[in-house]
Amino acid sequence: MSTTENPPPVQAAAAGSRQSSKDGIAALVRPHSQSPTPAWSLAGLFLASSLIPPKPHLPPLMHRIGFGAIFAGTGYVLSCGDAHNGSGMTTAWSLTYLFLNFRKSLTTSRSAVSLALTGATLASSVLYGTEYFLLQERVEEEA
Repeated sequence: MSTTENPPPVQAAAAGSRQSSKDGIAALVRPHSQSPTPAWSLAGLFLASSLIPPKPHLPPLMHRIGFGAIFAGTGYVLSCGDAHNGSGMTTAWSLTYLFLNFRKSLTTSRSAVSLALTGATLASSVLYGTEYFLLQERVEEEA
């Protein structure tokens, strides 16, 4: 009799279904989450919104310019082929923006510009966060 035991079939099936769901997520997300295009689009949205004069229902002008420059930089990191650091930086700065501006964008007079910035930043944090937190660990396991 062998000293190593095989996992019960139920555990093996659960592990297989988790792996197939990660493969499905990877096939859907990976082409976009390793591309600089979403980060540069978000940077363009922030920088274009900085042309609108400051109003109470918009994020401060320095936030719009600063986050636009930051997302342009994270897009550059992604374009250099560093998907791990680029996705991590984009996720971190997206969550920072949401921490500072999410509630204000939903509770004030709900400007279309403010909602667009918040929605695009939320989508960016989900896209790049999936790459950083879910899919990168898989790459490390395979290596």
